[in-house]
Amino acid sequence: MNITAPPSIWALAWPITLSNILLASIGLVQIVIASDFGAEATAAISVSQRVFFVLQATLFGLATGVSALVARSVGANDLLRAGQTVQSAMLLGLAVSILMGILCYFWAYDLAGYFDLTGDTKDLATKLIQWTCLFNPIYALNIVLTSSMRGSGDAINPLILAFITGIGNALGCIVVSHGLIGVPALGVEGLAIGGTAGSVLSLAMYSLLWRLGRLKIPYPHMTAIRLKTNRLLRIALPSAIEQTLMNMGFLVYMIAIAHYGSDALAAYGLGLNILTFIIFVSLGFSTAAAIIVGQYLGRGQPDIAKQFGWFGWRLCSSVLCSAAIVFFVFSQELAQLLSDDVNVQTFTELFFTTVAIAMPFIATDFALGGAIRGAGETKYPLKVSVVSLVLVRFILPFVFIDMGLSINWMFMLTAADFAIKALFMFVYFRSGKWQHKKI
Repeated sequence: MNITAPPSIWALAWPITLSNILLASIGLVQIVIASDFGAEATAAISVSQRVFFVLQATLFGLATGVSALVARSVGANDLLRAGQTVQSAMLLGLAVSILMGILCYFWAYDLAGYFDLTGDTKDLATKLIQWTCLFNPIYALNIVLTSSMRGSGDAINPLILAFITGIGNALGCIVVSHGLIGVPALGVEGLAIGGTAGSVLSLAMYSLLWRLGRLKIPYPHMTAIRLKTNRLLRIALPSAIEQTLMNMGFLVYMIAIAHYGSDALAAYGLGLNILTFIIFVSLGFSTAAAIIVGQYLGRGQPDIAKQFGWFGWRLCSSVLCSAAIVFFVFSQELAQLLSDDVNVQTFTELFFTTVAIAMPFIATDFALGGAIRGAGETKYPLKVSVVSLVLVRFILPFVFIDMGLSINWMFMLTAADFAIKALFMFVYFRSGKWQHKKI
């Protein structure tokens, strides 16, 4: 691979970014359809989605591990080892997702209660959470397959998988909830049931392609389950813990924002949707950097791996800094587009300005952090996240509330969170210690 050719990063980054956006749009489709059934339905589906994200946190940690190991094996031209890693990850993901699904299923009613839901809304949310738990293994196996294909350098098949999943799940939501083409109308519960149609189809299709040897990673006929699972856990577990802590941090931070009133909370919710889009773009570069770094380390070329890491960071920084200018210039117009309430507009505009300030830090955190994780180093990012989360998400928000500081200070914590992580990632990546990580 030519280290000076920009398409090496772009060829991976744009399909991954588009895939992330397609998969995230499923939740938006469910919210829009749920609004047809009333406010209670919308609240219930929102709660079930939040539980869904928590369930996925551990699985995304597993995805980080399998991607790093597959990239390293492919780089070393050891495709059998890559296939064995995928097989181990599939079995581990299935076992973990079933266990988490069972625990969450029987805890669903209490989970719904934590969101202050009552009566019929709480009962509906409980049912939706339980359906999510039942389908959790399907989501888990799709995540493993997608991450494995990306780790091999294949970003197009995961994009096709995302198209099948996104379109299939959206159509399933519409058909099953409203009872079209002869299917019974299941209302809001149909959103959870029909919303798996595309996931089931894509899982079956790509599992068969893998079994028939149509993917870059071969199906292993010589297994090494125990050895590969142990290696996978060493890398995946820190990332799983990091993802779980991040979700907890966002939840606690939202609780703190709520102290400033419903207008501030609404503004944060609107701004968070835009921030999520920015994160999806950053994840594209993060994953691309992780894959390329992992493959070059597998080839025994750590210096080229480092060059690609810096190159991915420069590209991500260029894209996000361009977006930052747009946020600065058009923050008022964007806020007015999202809300008709004057107070909400004011708070949203302020949050957009904060996000603009954070753009260079977001780019550094994701691009260089992704490269570090691609080397199989997941403990260091976990340590950094713990420090940042405890300080910025768990302690300072409530200190600011006690001090009577304005919402401006609270929003600035978002930029501070990314700034802290960016600083540590930059220093550690530059040190080159990750280049000698044994996995």
